[in-house]
Amino acid sequence: MKNYFLALIIFAFSYSISWAKCSSISVFSKSEFTKKGVETDSVALDNAYMKVLRDGAGCTLANTPNFGTRIIVALDKIKFNSNRGTIKIKRGEIAVFLENESYDLPKGSYFEIALKKVHPPLTKPKEWFEPMKNTIVYENDEFRVFEERLNPGDERPLHSHAQRVVVRLNQVQLTDPRYSVGKPGTGIQVANTVKFAEPMVHVTKNISKIPLFNIVIEYKVEH
Repeated sequence: MKNYFLALIIFAFSYSISWAKCSSISVFSKSEFTKKGVETDSVALDNAYMKVLRDGAGCTLANTPNFGTRIIVALDKIKFNSNRGTIKIKRGEIAVFLENESYDLPKGSYFEIALKKVHPPLTKPKEWFEPMKNTIVYENDEFRVFEERLNPGDERPLHSHAQRVVVRLNQVQLTDPRYSVGKPGTGIQVANTVKFAEPMVHVTKNISKIPLFNIVIEYKVEH
């Protein structure tokens, strides 16, 4: 029991340090934060696993304490320099930067997703069924990135997810046809937003008139 509480204290201390190191709003005033290239209202998501900024970047430098890989997901055409040269990507495309890589502050519309090195243990669904009809665009030992697509009226059979962040690119209405036909106003995915989701097993049907298009960064778990 003592070891458990000690682990919690260490995690909480490490988490507070990492939050401050990556352009934390609680550390900088708005004017100071803006000088660093990040507006205070650009934080789209911040939890124990990752920090996501919209149209701003707080972890552009290599080896930022407690932050590892960063993923830029473009919402429009963007161009910026990095240690690998000039990066050009358009809406729905990604650029992945490992812990020892750096890049300049991009200009334009995008999300920066910075994965935290110190985080609680990952959880997983009770069963694992590999999702069909998705396209993996990047993969390593820690996570994978895939394009989640589904045509209007199409259905993805029973499948599983680990913990993940979803970048929603199209505004669509989804439902699990096992339980609902999709009531008006429910299951709406708002375009240009992000959501962190816990493990689940479900069926997905797109009941919209336009295709589903998401970029999903999903942690890898044993299954």
